[in-house]
Amino acid sequence: MNAHFLRFVMAPVMHPSINLKRRSDETEWLDRTDLNPVDLENVLCDLASFNRTFLGHYPLLRWVARAVGGTDETRRLTLVDVGCGYGDLLRAVRRWSRRRGIDLNLLGVDHNPETIRIARAATDPADCIDFHAINMFELTSTTPVDLIVSSLVTHHLSDREITEFMRLMERAARRGWAICDLQRSRLLYHFVGLSSRLARFHPMVTRDGQISVARSLTRAEWEARIAEAGISPADVSIRWFLFRFLVGRLR
Repeated sequence: MNAHFLRFVMAPVMHPSINLKRRSDETEWLDRTDLNPVDLENVLCDLASFNRTFLGHYPLLRWVARAVGGTDETRRLTLVDVGCGYGDLLRAVRRWSRRRGIDLNLLGVDHNPETIRIARAATDPADCIDFHAINMFELTSTTPVDLIVSSLVTHHLSDREITEFMRLMERAARRGWAICDLQRSRLLYHFVGLSSRLARFHPMVTRDGQISVARSLTRAEWEARIAEAGISPADVSIRWFLFRFLVGRLR
């Protein structure tokens, strides 16, 4: 095997000193406001491919099925994806809802207008998905919401912001809310680095992917955030799936 290639693919797993006992406070490049639009689009596309390959939408689609199946309301329910990124989760929800003959109002929000432009361009108008650039903490000023979901968003937030986000969802989502994010794990940290390099994703995906893992929460930390938000632990489920946690609340 070519020595340069071997060093390339093994680089992300050769950091035994990484400390994952506590959440990292390192900032991801994706959170910068001055990213080149072409780089941003390539990164969002690669992240969507990575998520699709490793069944990243599966836990949330199962949760949506439970949420929608548990209501007897005849009106169209409104589902909001906070931090929608490339819009791939909402497109997956639309495909799921069509197969089952369920009509949903779908809305994606993200704080970055350029991200919203990219999500709109990647979405078929026939999918009838609305996208808006707003701050996630201004969500209560939008149209009434039944369900709120977020995928791979909360690791970008501080502990205090995660607590506030859960409080906001508890107030705004009439039917319930769900968060899906990574589990902080040494195995996942190295796997993300290796697999993204082998797939030849944008270098930002490799760097930010490992930081995402280091910034993610453990089950105990999720339980602490739920308690700080003033939500009864009996009302929230924490399910594990392939080094992800699905933290969900249904009314």
